[in-house]
Amino acid sequence: MFRLFKNIFRFLFLTLIIGVLVICYARYIEPHMLQVRDVTVTSSRLSGDAENLKIAVFGDTHFNDYYSTEDFNKVVDAIEEMKPDMVVFVGDLIDYYDIYTENVSDISDKLSEIEAPYGKFAIFGNHDYGGGAETEYESIMEAGGFTVLKNEYHAIDELGISLIGIDDVLIGYGEPSVASWGRPDYFNIILAHEPDVIDEVLDYNVDLMISGHTHGRQVNIKFFDKYILPPYGKKYINGLYQLENDRESQLYVNSGIGMTKLPYRFLSPPELTCITLKSE
Repeated sequence: MFRLFKNIFRFLFLTLIIGVLVICYARYIEPHMLQVRDVTVTSSRLSGDAENLKIAVFGDTHFNDYYSTEDFNKVVDAIEEMKPDMVVFVGDLIDYYDIYTENVSDISDKLSEIEAPYGKFAIFGNHDYGGGAETEYESIMEAGGFTVLKNEYHAIDELGISLIGIDDVLIGYGEPSVASWGRPDYFNIILAHEPDVIDEVLDYNVDLMISGHTHGRQVNIKFFDKYILPPYGKKYINGLYQLENDRESQLYVNSGIGMTKLPYRFLSPPELTCITLKSE
């Protein structure tokens, strides 16, 4: 009996040690393990001038006490090394603007260090409304050199590419129907913070939609999906998806940079994506 209790104690003690190590890893190590993910998107609708166009994608920075502009230096340096033609930010800049204690101009200064010859574009996320930044977010991004697309269309005619930014659909004024502005002869990229919006735009001329919102679960344990995954982010979680429609639309969901609610990332490291466009 004594040996049994001794074995049980050893098991519980070992379990406790492993649990503490996992928590420390998720809190102090993985949140700083930025991964650059290379993704190739092919399409027969891509013009020759857009061949090998590189798009840097990041989002969900959620600047807060656990993620600072100093931490963001790693993202800025990685984008500089990537040398993208275009940069896209898919929303959720500051976790809760109302309680953010740092100087927001520091964020704009860091964003302004990012360079891309064909432009830098951004959309609203739900935290850019719900966190109290609704009247400030656009000016912060524009001070950093980003064009904010709020249910708006932007064409890069020399490449035969259009960008259509859908405003946040959870708290903002998102209108998925603006995806109908995509020209049939252009390669049309939709920017929408919430990935599940893709199901509402498949009847339009959509070639690629880029989203964030899910954080790749942040704590990547599928058992907790019901509690972890947010509205409009329960079907398409992370990575590249091929949709079945006439246009053969594709969706890419970026796993984000920062953290919200809890300062942990587990089996879902911060992600900067390099999307390269290629013709079939």
